[in-house]
Amino acid sequence: MITNHKINKLIILFITAITICYTSLMLGFTYYSITDVIDTLIYKQDINGSYFAIFDIRIPRMLMGVLCGSMFALSSSLLQSVFRNPMASSETLGINSASALFVLIGISLFGKSSEYSLLCYSLIGAALGFTITLFSSLDQGKILRVRLIIVGIAIGAFFKSASQFIMTFQDEKLSSFVSFLNGTLYSSTIESASAIIIPSIIVVSITFCCIKQIDLLQLSDDVAISIGFNVTRWKIIIIFLALLLTAIAVSCVGSLGFIGLISPNIARLIFGYSNKYTLLASSLIGIILTISADIIGRIIFIPYEIAPGIISIIIGVPYFLYIMRKLRY
Repeated sequence: MITNHKINKLIILFITAITICYTSLMLGFTYYSITDVIDTLIYKQDINGSYFAIFDIRIPRMLMGVLCGSMFALSSSLLQSVFRNPMASSETLGINSASALFVLIGISLFGKSSEYSLLCYSLIGAALGFTITLFSSLDQGKILRVRLIIVGIAIGAFFKSASQFIMTFQDEKLSSFVSFLNGTLYSSTIESASAIIIPSIIVVSITFCCIKQIDLLQLSDDVAISIGFNVTRWKIIIIFLALLLTAIAVSCVGSLGFIGLISPNIARLIFGYSNKYTLLASSLIGIILTISADIIGRIIFIPYEIAPGIISIIIGVPYFLYIMRKLRY
């Protein structure tokens, strides 16, 4: 009975995600009705420029929002499981900012040969940012929960400042990177979305195959070791998956604020601590929040746009402070 109840909740989340995605095809500088979108998608009709707007602009943004929103949420869900810390996320551990910085450095020094080159730059930055945060948080071999977050935020601020400093000496070719630092779906194309579909599916699939191991990480280390579970090895594997997910997402859309922090916490409020449900729920919530932030950014100050990363920060900071108050030292 409980299982059916949770499945029903997942179905509701899935329907909500589909609805939000469809809505994103309707709203923007030009509004298209439900029937306009259907006629454009199915019958290829061009209604007041709908063919170009939907196929060349809104569908790529929607696909990128689905892929990257789910990956930010999954990544942070994994990090929260490993560190048993509800405030851990790719944003609060400085991973997003480090990835974005190395994408900027890579483009400046070597150019953009392909989407996969950006992924390599991003992964190097993610690994470096996480390593610095982790070792700076150690106290006599132990990771302090609050120090981890404080150090991560400081490291993230440093890397973001470094990115802005580098941009002051660059020419116009990096002017579009300003919105990238804040997190944006504006530059999404079918080509860029297609390039990350395969690596995204592979890493996400591997992540869901590790649900049992992620659940075991919720146990204390002593208990897990006593039943023959290799805690250290699986922590390294899960962290590497989290870094991969973050690197792929950041290489495409930049740093999307607190999407990763909020999504897993909402999922646990709804489904509890079983990763069998919370991982999938986190992904769906991440999609809903990312696409919703993009829609709000498009329509709130027409004809101007606000980056969805900024919208997510406005939503996420109050929630971050709420969790901070509840966290024990």
